Amino acid sequence: MSWNLRYASHLGYRSPESPLFLHSVGSVDPVAHADFAADLGLSGIQYALAVTRPDEELNRVSGALARRGLEPGCLIYAPLELAKKPLWGTKEPDAVSAWQRQLRRSFAVAKTLNARHIAILSAAQSSRPIAIQHAALIENLKRAAEDAEKQDLVLCLETLSRRSLPGMLLTRIAEAYAVVKAVASPAVRLIFDTSHVQIMDGDLLQNLRDTWDAIALIQIADNPDRLEPGTGEINFKSIFRTIRELGYSGLVELEHNWSAPTKETEERGIEYLRYLDSWVASERVG
Repeated sequence: MSWNLRYASHLGYRSPESPLFLHSVGSVDPVAHADFAADLGLSGIQYALAVTRPDEELNRVSGALARRGLEPGCLIYAPLELAKKPLWGTKEPDAVSAWQRQLRRSFAVAKTLNARHIAILSAAQSSRPIAIQHAALIENLKRAAEDAEKQDLVLCLETLSRRSLPGMLLTRIAEAYAVVKAVASPAVRLIFDTSHVQIMDGDLLQNLRDTWDAIALIQIADNPDRLEPGTGEINFKSIFRTIRELGYSGLVELEHNWSAPTKETEERGIEYLRYLDSWVASERVG
């Protein structure tokens, strides 16, 4: 069951109790979800909350990914409650020590899973100018990138909409792109999330092209409500055609919820994804 783009399901990006194909698999067991994804012919699994999971589970998932030939997607560098604190946009010693400690843990987890991409999230401090915080973020990322490069890991900045996660440090894709360029390290790149970018910036195709040389991963969800493709306003035919024309070979992470919590909805989502994937393959590139 081959695909033209390399899709990845998820094991829950807000909670491990909400993996993408919960009703199709019938449990939250991550190994069962890895097997389901592999049987669908998908290329990977996003294990966003891996740093919060016990070592026994991490080892089981690592073995399943290797056994089924699945690529691990991105993982968040810290538990969500810490990732939503203002740690990266400041040089305060306590904040720096906190993100460094969490980053070391995420590096170890990434090595266990044979993963390469680590998502960096941070809240902003409402009392300080955002430009000052971006400058501190750049300096902090330069420090972090030195260690990431040594371990062949990539720190991925993701812009987050004010609707999904209010008060975050990076909300506009052009700002995040400027940070990546200022850090100037191959170990710091972007996640392009269709829902977040659509909400905050719009003009998805132009923003995709403008930031293309810094994009490491693509995540897809429709807008509004981060639901499956085909339920909202985003033209995924154009998105998929553009990333294919640009030669994207990384994972397309299916980071969305479902319009109804049923197996039938998940099955329709898979069929619609197959339709989009087949349509893109039928389009002439170049």
